[in-house]
Amino acid sequence: MLTGDDRQIFEAIKRDDHGAYQLVFQEYYRAMTAYAFRFVGNLTDSENIVQDVFLRLWQKRKELMITTSLQNYLFRSVKNHCINHIEHEKIKTGYQALVIKNETDRTDYSEFFLEFGLMKKIETAIAALPPKRQEIFRLAREEGLKYREIAEKLELSVKTVEAQMTLALKQLRESLREFKNLVIFFAVLIKGK
Repeated sequence: MLTGDDRQIFEAIKRDDHGAYQLVFQEYYRAMTAYAFRFVGNLTDSENIVQDVFLRLWQKRKELMITTSLQNYLFRSVKNHCINHIEHEKIKTGYQALVIKNETDRTDYSEFFLEFGLMKKIETAIAALPPKRQEIFRLAREEGLKYREIAEKLELSVKTVEAQMTLALKQLRESLREFKNLVIFFAVLIKGK
């Protein structure tokens, strides 16, 4: 059961008494952090866990029913948070190990690098398109308009927009043939009939 002091302090916290809350924080923070450190072995994680426990105490103060001492409640909460933290870390570590395992046989890393000056080459290729074709291409790519929307905006038929986009992609494919995968990416990006 709660001791008289614990009961009074907790009842004061329930009545939004910041002073009582601060008293509990000052009384238990260091000891709870040391207790959490025994589980997680990291001071920053320990402090974060204890701060979470205190935050939850304040946020849930109206609904909480503490039947043991306030001290027991706080330390049990820290232990539970530590167990959750450890389980979460195990999941993260397991995922990281899986990613590393899957990457051990990789020998080609080129997909992670854009060639120096590539964006300039792309912009030059787009700028080389005839003016109307370039405008249609930019409306599709940069503004994300559908072919129908472009046709309405430029007062063209949808078939004309489709034809111009096909010609634009063909011209870009030729201009950027050394980057064929990138042009395929552009084609997927702008499909938007």
